Amino acid sequence: MIKDASTRTDLPPIRIAHCNPTRREPGTMLFNIRGDNKTAGRPAHHGWLIGVDQSGALTCVHQSDMPVQGVRRMPSGNLLVTIVDGLVLEMTIGGDIVRRWYATGRYRDRAPPKDGIPVDAETFHHGVNLGPDGTMLLLSMEVREFDHWPGSVDDPNAPVERAKVVGDIVMEVRPDGSKANEWRMLDLLDPYRITYGSRANYWGVRGYSGTMDWCHTNGTAYDARDDAILASLRTQDCIVKFDRKSGALRWILGAHDNWRRPWSDKLLRPDASVAWQFHQHDCSITPAGTILCFDNGNHRAQPFAPRMGAPESYSRAVEFAVDERNGTVSQVWSYGQAPGERLYAGFQGGALRLPQTGNTFITYGGVCSINGKPASGPDRFDPGEADLRDKIDIRARLLEVTPEQRHRARPDGRRWRRRSESSVGIPLGAPAGTIELGFQVILGDTRRPGRP
Repeated sequence: MIKDASTRTDLPPIRIAHCNPTRREPGTMLFNIRGDNKTAGRPAHHGWLIGVDQSGALTCVHQSDMPVQGVRRMPSGNLLVTIVDGLVLEMTIGGDIVRRWYATGRYRDRAPPKDGIPVDAETFHHGVNLGPDGTMLLLSMEVREFDHWPGSVDDPNAPVERAKVVGDIVMEVRPDGSKANEWRMLDLLDPYRITYGSRANYWGVRGYSGTMDWCHTNGTAYDARDDAILASLRTQDCIVKFDRKSGALRWILGAHDNWRRPWSDKLLRPDASVAWQFHQHDCSITPAGTILCFDNGNHRAQPFAPRMGAPESYSRAVEFAVDERNGTVSQVWSYGQAPGERLYAGFQGGALRLPQTGNTFITYGGVCSINGKPASGPDRFDPGEADLRDKIDIRARLLEVTPEQRHRARPDGRRWRRRSESSVGIPLGAPAGTIELGFQVILGDTRRPGRP
């Protein structure tokens, strides 16, 4: 095991900036790293699955020729790992592959993986989660064409057009590759609602030319309390909950702008504590039954209001309490909005409440800069950034935040503070463990190491 991977040529540079083992969650945290296609002297297009134990020691669990997208621990102790190219692997913690599943749409013109289990899907994207009865929750996509679709997210008077709209599909897949259920987001929500990002070229650069990234589902969670599914829809700026058996929409958690009936009837009503999430990732249900996610914070506005630019933007972990009976929501906690905490990850990220310590593990996945100034990142450039794409640096930061730093929100939107805390709202203690990953992801200037 290693504490510093900055000198290794087979791994991206990883630096442990701070680690207090006595305050960290026992065991090993796993995280994925997506390789860079412009790395001087390093392998291109690689992906890694890395583990960091309580003491901060690092180990490489898996290395792939394709980017690793996500990982989930199975009840057996094995891991489910999603790989770009429409693959899901079951592997041991030692990295031995037990089973693999593949999306048939990715192997129309080539041989599928040997001994692979086929799943009838166009592709797999983002991560995998666990469903009931040994099933997996996987994400795929479809393309539909719509007439009179909004022609701009910036100009309300722009002419409408016929558009190729990508909608995601949440699938419940059995171990044999058959589907127990599937839910299509274009049938669940308003296909004409747009946010900043709904016209992005995310799928265009992945082989689906001319398409619109309407919803960009990036995470799921199964709620065993009432047999329902949560899904995070990044470019709808919302988390939705729907019934697993009927597919009926239960509620929508997100800003109320630009929704029309009947979907507006499902919007959760916020109290004064709520600051909405924007372009979020990684929804999960905490042991207390609250909803936790990583709020990337892109734009912090809806069309056609003015956007927040990257230099002013910040990301955070945020926790919401939903009262389903009354259709309301309150904000329980957040981390990342205070001046001393601010960091902006324009894409990727996650937040997870840990079971033994109550710590929260937070991943700032895509922290981008261009010429030293904050940027939003590839495939989602803010105005003026696209022409400088070759100068972008991308890094990540992982934090494990102790319960003392889980500030509850006050009704006026400010944070409760101890008597000894200064008025600027500094944290109530140092993070339990901070892992800084100084590496370039996807795009980067190979003349610089890209370290923080």
